[in-house]
Amino acid sequence: MPDVLLGTCGWSYTEWEGILYPRKQSKLKQYSSVFPTVEIDSTFYRLPEQGMVLGWRNSTPSDFLFSAKLPQTITHEKALDPRRGIEEDLNNFLVVMKPLVEAGKLACILTQLPPSMRFNPQRLEAFLIILPEQVSTAVEFRHRSWLNEETFKLLEKYNVAYTIVDEPLLPAEIHVTSKIAYVRWHGRGEAPWFNYRYSEDQLQEWVPKIREVTTKAERVLGYFNNHFHGYAPENCLQMTQILGIVAPHSAAALRRVTLYRKGKTIPELGLETWTGPIASRTVGELFGNFADAETLRQAQLIPNSDVSLRQDNKRALAGYIGDTTVDVNFEDHTIMHYCSKWSQSSLEKRFCPHIAKLFLSIDSGRAKIALSSVASTLDSWKFKSQFPIKLPK
Repeated sequence: MPDVLLGTCGWSYTEWEGILYPRKQSKLKQYSSVFPTVEIDSTFYRLPEQGMVLGWRNSTPSDFLFSAKLPQTITHEKALDPRRGIEEDLNNFLVVMKPLVEAGKLACILTQLPPSMRFNPQRLEAFLIILPEQVSTAVEFRHRSWLNEETFKLLEKYNVAYTIVDEPLLPAEIHVTSKIAYVRWHGRGEAPWFNYRYSEDQLQEWVPKIREVTTKAERVLGYFNNHFHGYAPENCLQMTQILGIVAPHSAAALRRVTLYRKGKTIPELGLETWTGPIASRTVGELFGNFADAETLRQAQLIPNSDVSLRQDNKRALAGYIGDTTVDVNFEDHTIMHYCSKWSQSSLEKRFCPHIAKLFLSIDSGRAKIALSSVASTLDSWKFKSQFPIKLPK
């Protein structure tokens, strides 16, 4: 299954304070501790200072990804017309965004066309020809006349993504025209669209569509644009959970948002209290949630030659540890294992040496994410004993 990265359109909304952001500190730092990607909306209105772009790069984790809207000068004022100097405008945009490009943090450029712009394949192709090769691009059409085979074939020719949308004016059709797929949930409100909160049933409707997209694209980028009242982060976190995406902090952040919606008192704690500052913590520190020093010592004494991984991905972690097996299912929130120490420690939701050894046997970055994911959703996890399995000698 390819990467499915979900985020929101923008992050610096004052009305998200208290809902997603518990403290008046860097919103982007708080945001990027929960979500893996964000769409920059402000670049549509004006080019940022390069110092600001450097700040975006430096205040986010190394694997955090941005998408950015092309300036409206290119898409609306000059309507993609190369005769009006849009190639120079595009180059100026790329120069400003260079810190993100060089850091591998600019995942996609979004080209959002005006609603008044009708089907014009010659104009579209003249624009597609000048697009940079080093950054993926998506085009969002706002007029129905573009929804035809000629448009899709042009996008495929230049490896440009069709933007799949959920909105009142255009159908939510699935078209994958490049290595990436790009999805935007605008909302279904009337004045405006974005003042809308998706129900869980409406989010569930998108599950088969996203599954379909994942069979056709190498990466899926999806953004919620219904930012009013903090609906976007809430719906994004819900969608992450519904799709079974293992994210280190999403469940904890969703619990915070859910408490807010229910009108319950939320302790005045920093977001790191809810999510855990995973980037600054070692695997050993994260193990403190599940194992004492003696258990870790016993795990480290198990020879590496006694460990054989059979599965390690976003959905599951499993392997043979000596003469026993360990199965961790991140979708079902279960750990299955059998040994004499596990029978007691599982009741307390603590690890035995075998479980600890499994997590110690994978890449430390992956172990951080996995351990943080279990810790943030521990109440929903089931630590089960399975019958011992006789392994062949």
